[in-house]
Amino acid sequence: MSSLEHLGVTRIDSYILHGPSQLSGLSEADWETWRAMEDVADEGLVGLLGISNVAVDQVKALLCGARIRPRFVQNRCFVRASWDRDMYTLCQKENIVYQAFALLSGNRRALVKPCVTDIAHHHNKTVPQVIYRFALELGIVPLTGTTDVSHMREALDIFDFTLTHSEIETLLTLRGPH
Repeated sequence: MSSLEHLGVTRIDSYILHGPSQLSGLSEADWETWRAMEDVADEGLVGLLGISNVAVDQVKALLCGARIRPRFVQNRCFVRASWDRDMYTLCQKENIVYQAFALLSGNRRALVKPCVTDIAHHHNKTVPQVIYRFALELGIVPLTGTTDVSHMREALDIFDFTLTHSEIETLLTLRGPH
């Protein structure tokens, strides 16, 4: 497997099918790729298998037809799509880890709304910290793409507070630009 050589390792902890080839359903090429991923997992060259940029119907198809179930789904999580609620609900039901990206960059205009900044102020936290905490409280693993050390530290400083039921509801019902 060329990825092992490029990375200079003998095993990869997690291996991801980065988006199916079509918006709905899985193509024959997607199935061939998943089967190849299952084969390298069988050989012990990779640990967990996952999929990203995927729709609910695609995960359901994979769950029905895969020999090795996906252990994680990595998706964009947009306010305008109700925080990808259908997907994280499916993931929770199927014991799949939902990893959310674009929580901040994909929701910039919604996250400057007074109801969000008020929650941050109430907890003496930043808006990104509130959003990462919100994700955790929904059972979502928030991903950050920052390379800035101070932003990384800030993103991790979310374990000393919890959001109230009312605050969670406010964020769940937040509407963003379409």
